[in-house]
Amino acid sequence: MTLPKRFLKPDGFDFPKFFTNEDGKQIRYGTAQPQGESRGTVVLTTGYADFTETYFETIQDFIDRGFTVHMMDWQGQGGSERYYENPRIPSPEGPYHNIRDLHQFLHEIVKPEKDKPVFLASHSMGGQMALHYLREHPGDFDGAMLATPFVDTVKMPPVKGFLSRAFMEAACKLGLGHKRMTRKNIVRRIKKEREVLKTDEPVRMRLHQYFADLNPGLKLGDPTFLWIRNMTRRADVMRSEKVLKSIDTPVLMAICEKDRLVNNDAIRRAADLLPKGELIEIKDGYHGLWTERQKIRDQWFSRIDSFIEEVEKQRKPAAENDNKKADNPAAPAVKQVRPKQNSPKK
Repeated sequence: MTLPKRFLKPDGFDFPKFFTNEDGKQIRYGTAQPQGESRGTVVLTTGYADFTETYFETIQDFIDRGFTVHMMDWQGQGGSERYYENPRIPSPEGPYHNIRDLHQFLHEIVKPEKDKPVFLASHSMGGQMALHYLREHPGDFDGAMLATPFVDTVKMPPVKGFLSRAFMEAACKLGLGHKRMTRKNIVRRIKKEREVLKTDEPVRMRLHQYFADLNPGLKLGDPTFLWIRNMTRRADVMRSEKVLKSIDTPVLMAICEKDRLVNNDAIRRAADLLPKGELIEIKDGYHGLWTERQKIRDQWFSRIDSFIEEVEKQRKPAAENDNKKADNPAAPAVKQVRPKQNSPKK
């Protein structure tokens, strides 16, 4: 299969590059500059088992909009160094270390211009990571665009949900945490989605498989009990109303009508609780929004464009105020000295 140019590595995208995280592992990333002056920075991350190559088209979309783009593969997946001899096993600490690696990536590699907006864009599992990052590092990003984010686990009957959680916790306590759980049902849903979409977008729907066949080292297998337990615990935290209300960064979330992989009701609830949360519901869309059919992607990017413009408008007065303060520094504060009190005589 020969790919059209829009699905290939964008011109000027410096990729692959690597940085070393705190565990001594090599994390793969790439970076690109737009022609002319940059409007700001977009940092892209992926969902579970995904990799940069399937986002080449999206990277170009942001470059065409005038943004500097940086993208990294999460630890233990894509082209980043794996944690086990078996490269198909994900890192159990990924749900925690991903936040740390993203922080290092932003501050040591990306180093965005201070006078221009910085956006975080992600998908599915990466959406959960993004929300935690925004909570733990307020002010690092001016806005976030999260496509079909994994906010909470899929709804289950109460008894089934309790037994599933109990079984997973027991497996970890018994030393079986590194055993992998099958994703047959999830994979079946993904394949069903792609089969439906192949009639409209046969090339785009084969992108993941195309690049994985070119480089089998990009593939990742089923998650382990330990990985799922840790990811579930992360979701437990984000279920808190107090936690969601503490995230002050503007966040645009998208849910798709036909998505059966994430909990859309949980996304609606999160968008409603976030102080600056916004939601777009895309009719006829499936889970893989960044690589969806073009008519679906157009809806998503149209909403992204208006979201970015609104963030830029809100950011401009704040930047102007900062400049005024720099041009007209306030008079030095006079230190208030409390008069000494005479100690009572004994």
